[in-house]
Amino acid sequence: MTDTRLDDYGFFLARELEHILPKIFEVEYADIKYDMILPINQEVGRGKDSYTYRIYDGKGSMRRIGSQAKDLPRADIVRREVTHTVQSYGASFGYTVQELRAAEEGGVQLEQRRGNVVRRIYEEQMQRLAYFGDASGSLKGFFNNDQIDKLVPDKWFDTPGITPDEMLELLNEPVTQIVNNSNMKEVPDTILLPYNAYRKISLTKIGTASDTTVLQFFLKTNEVIKDIEPINELTASKSGGFLSKDRMITYARNDDKLEMHLPQPLEFFAPQLQGLEYTIPAHCRHGGVAIYYPRSVMVTEKA
Repeated sequence: MTDTRLDDYGFFLARELEHILPKIFEVEYADIKYDMILPINQEVGRGKDSYTYRIYDGKGSMRRIGSQAKDLPRADIVRREVTHTVQSYGASFGYTVQELRAAEEGGVQLEQRRGNVVRRIYEEQMQRLAYFGDASGSLKGFFNNDQIDKLVPDKWFDTPGITPDEMLELLNEPVTQIVNNSNMKEVPDTILLPYNAYRKISLTKIGTASDTTVLQFFLKTNEVIKDIEPINELTASKSGGFLSKDRMITYARNDDKLEMHLPQPLEFFAPQLQGLEYTIPAHCRHGGVAIYYPRSVMVTEKA
């Protein structure tokens, strides 16, 4: 007989988690890019089920007037309100009483791989929501957002016989469209490309007598684009069914223009005893992507 109660193993697990959980958050994943390409906003309250933001568009003009004119043209901001929901997502990991008993009696630490798996699936889910949203939860994503204007050129980066000049035109056209369509109020600074398209422009030389690639030439000569990033999920076949065609995104990476709302990042709760297993619940809250100035973004889609 033993006088050890199950609660004693709970205390042991709690002490172990003090060492395990910080290490879980230290892990970095090279393929997780949502927090690099989207500004993150955590200002919406964790207890909120929705939030409202305004989409803005400026209008107005100036005209010649007399010295006593009273009917001055009015400049204003056209705005409409949009409400998004906030949804909860959860997972868990756990240890059986027997596993805790063996670890305590053997004087060894619990392995943290189960917690790492939860952290990994959290990051993958956050990226999926950032890119494509969750239609069943009324969350909007970035890559398939219906508020964004779209271009469909007659050639793509993998079109047979495409020339370096035509690749440059593909890169430059959405930049020109954004600037022109907004009367120069919007200026993009970032382009996101499918990986295969990125690889093509990074390997293709401008000419046979030059070592400069299309990518290098574009970044050197374009006055506004500062960064081009390869994104696997912009390839239709790697989008999980969310895209029917490959896409390129041109936008201003600026929290005045768009944000991903994350009211509650990943959090772990105290272990809960269920039968002969202790479960550690994990939880987060996501509010989708809000695009405040849709004219600051342009989708270019393969025909």
